[in-house]
Amino acid sequence: MLQVHPTRLCNLRCLHCYSSSGPDVAESIPIGVLETVVRDAAEVGYDVLNVSGGEPFLYPELPALLRAARGAGMRTTVTTNAVALTQRRIGLVRGLVDLAAVSLDGERATHDRIRGRQGAFDRALMGMRRLTEARIPVGVVTTLTQGNATQLGEVAVAAAGSGALLLQVHPLEPEGAAGRLMPGERPDAVELAYAAVELGRIAEEHGMAVQLDAVPRTMLTRKPEAFMAAPVPERHPLGRWLTPLVVEANGAAVPVAYGFDRRYGLGSVLERPLAELARRWDAEPFLALCRATWRKLVEGRTGPLIPWYGHLVRASRVNRSATAGR
Repeated sequence: MLQVHPTRLCNLRCLHCYSSSGPDVAESIPIGVLETVVRDAAEVGYDVLNVSGGEPFLYPELPALLRAARGAGMRTTVTTNAVALTQRRIGLVRGLVDLAAVSLDGERATHDRIRGRQGAFDRALMGMRRLTEARIPVGVVTTLTQGNATQLGEVAVAAAGSGALLLQVHPLEPEGAAGRLMPGERPDAVELAYAAVELGRIAEEHGMAVQLDAVPRTMLTRKPEAFMAAPVPERHPLGRWLTPLVVEANGAAVPVAYGFDRRYGLGSVLERPLAELARRWDAEPFLALCRATWRKLVEGRTGPLIPWYGHLVRASRVNRSATAGR
């Protein structure tokens, strides 16, 4: 997956926003640059484009970006808060989106608190219904906090009633705004386990596809190659082993997640084409970080479910001498 954040402009200012986006943040990437990024990414093995933000539907060139991805043979997903989803905006991307992922972070009161706007929950449901009516497949993404796992059932009912086919649960990480505004709300092992049980029930009861962005500890030990902790075969194109590759709204291309420490990044797509950045990138410091983080988790005392990407992002912030070069 290639994950692109074309803008940090957003109609909301959410408490958990990892990119610290908002109504007064105009940072964005020109569409000409992103069209080249998409073509280059397809050539090195990426076959899915995920557009996030900020709010992607506030990026004027979103249809052009999606067309570029389709032209390069990629499937497309868009992650949205759905508050700004007018019929006109949906019409502009009809036929260009394989999945629209709508953020819904708990029951009405919880969602509106996190989103910082009363009525955001109802507006999100309305947006989901409009997407479904336009025959655009819809999924729901829920940020799991310390305390909202018990609300997943209500989220599933609302999601299914609005036509959603998928429920994905992503554990909160203290990045961006969340680091300042939601201290202590990162879910612990018990909350993760409860969420996993709830998702199993939801899948059976509602017939929805479900996904928890945490891996069983047993999988971590059995398949180190899935966590980039085993040697990468030479001449493997980037898209065969690094996912996601993230392009931030300031042009930075980084592995795994928004905000990953720049020491491990590929560079800026505003300065060089992605194809050149990929060709020049020395991946060994990043791979060493993956191996060290994997080893620490396997040998340490952790819960049965591990949010791998969250651990890896936090590890990237550790002093270079403690990570890179191992």
